[in-house]
Amino acid sequence: MYAYLTNLFQVLEKRLDAIAMYRIVSIALLTLAFCSVVLGFLGLIPYSGTEQVISLAVAVLTAQIVNWLCSLLWRVPVNSESANITALIIFFLIIPAQFSSLGDTWVIATVTFIAIVSKFIFAWHKQHLANPAAVGVLVLAIIYEVFSLPGYFESSWWIGRVELFIPLVIAGVLVVIKIRKWTPVITFLVVAFFVYLIEELRFGSDVLETAPNFWLSGPSLFLAFFMLTEPFTLPPTKKLQMYYGALVGFISQTTLFLPFIKMTPELALIIGNLIFYPSTLKQKLIMPLVEMKEIAKNTFEFAFQKPARVNFVSGQYLEWMLPHQNPDDRGIRRYFTIASAPQDSLLRVAVRFADTVSTYKQTLKSLTVGQNIIASQLAGDFVLPKDNSKKLGFIAGGIGITPFLSHVGQIRDNNLKHDVVLYYGNNTVEEIAYKQYLDEMQSTINLKVVNVIVKEQVPEYESGYLATDMIKKHSPDFIEREWYLSGPPGMVNAYFKLLREMGVPKKNIKRDFFPGLA
Repeated sequence: MYAYLTNLFQVLEKRLDAIAMYRIVSIALLTLAFCSVVLGFLGLIPYSGTEQVISLAVAVLTAQIVNWLCSLLWRVPVNSESANITALIIFFLIIPAQFSSLGDTWVIATVTFIAIVSKFIFAWHKQHLANPAAVGVLVLAIIYEVFSLPGYFESSWWIGRVELFIPLVIAGVLVVIKIRKWTPVITFLVVAFFVYLIEELRFGSDVLETAPNFWLSGPSLFLAFFMLTEPFTLPPTKKLQMYYGALVGFISQTTLFLPFIKMTPELALIIGNLIFYPSTLKQKLIMPLVEMKEIAKNTFEFAFQKPARVNFVSGQYLEWMLPHQNPDDRGIRRYFTIASAPQDSLLRVAVRFADTVSTYKQTLKSLTVGQNIIASQLAGDFVLPKDNSKKLGFIAGGIGITPFLSHVGQIRDNNLKHDVVLYYGNNTVEEIAYKQYLDEMQSTINLKVVNVIVKEQVPEYESGYLATDMIKKHSPDFIEREWYLSGPPGMVNAYFKLLREMGVPKKNIKRDFFPGLA
């Protein structure tokens, strides 16, 4: 049963990896909205289908118009999908306008307006500081309070309803499977639920009776799945993401601040965003192309001028945005691991081009020297161990070689003492990328490269797929090594299983992942 579920999970991951991350989030939110509208028309929730459709239309139209105007004013590319996601989130935070009073739609329009504008104003070096939807809700609440406007405004988070629980969980889980951000989500939910129970006990509630409300009719699941995981405000490493989730979980449920301020989910999220802001990449990088060259069959390296004061650790990745006309379903963004070493003056990425090429890769390949690409969201835990005398084993498949290029460059530049064995798998010799560079590095640092060729017989290389006998032959001390796996998900999962069967402890195996593998 376990093996069946594991295989099913891997198949699901593979299907999701074929779709861009932002597209998955959009589809998930649209599916939730569809379910809610249907329930509204059936009279199963208090908000009619008509009211919901009106509110949704107001949010989306406002977001698109304001986003387009701001893009013109700030002279940046229009990102329609991002605006749609913000509008869909706001739709679930503000009670739909009453059909009998269409003037109420100004509230959702105003929140959406503030949210979109905040991406451009409440920002630093073209990178927003906090979740835009949360900012929109909070700012309007402050305006009501400061200017004593008639009535009262507060977010309702009406998505937290028993009737929407199942579609919310399904949609949210699919998003987290896609982006692999279980660490902040689980940490947030565990801490938030624990604090929720403590608060219920403090106020004399029957915990057994009220505990299900946290999951079935509260804002926490939607906050965790769709807002806590926003890439621009998420810290870059799992450890920081765990602390981030725990902090937001705690302050979103505690009443310790009540004598001074009423804590709301959106305020808790913004506080978490600002506290962890120093750990994120604090700017969008606009970088001109310096050089493009073919480094193996159907594989090209793109070198961009690295802006000043950009620091990263070998093994990390960036989101690379390349706006272009009529993008396909994979969108205008990709996540590529940085192939250059941290000390290099250029930021390099390597991209493999298949027979069927996406519009993104077509545009990338057509870039000329001097044309710009936009990078952001530096992240990743696929980094070298702090113990620089640790023996290492690298296993790369195809384009999965890129983080290891950065690693060996850092080992060279920092004079680290790692003993490294690199197994590099390709279908043919022609597909070996950076062969000359890796050959030179073998004489520069303590590196041994073992090329494994699947579809050709080459005397000086290993043939077939990497197997136990190869590992024992070239690295008999494999148990002592810390292993790093990078490549297609199927390959990574297969070699993880192989190493575990050979007795390598799970804690000594690191697998590379970045969202949007397609």
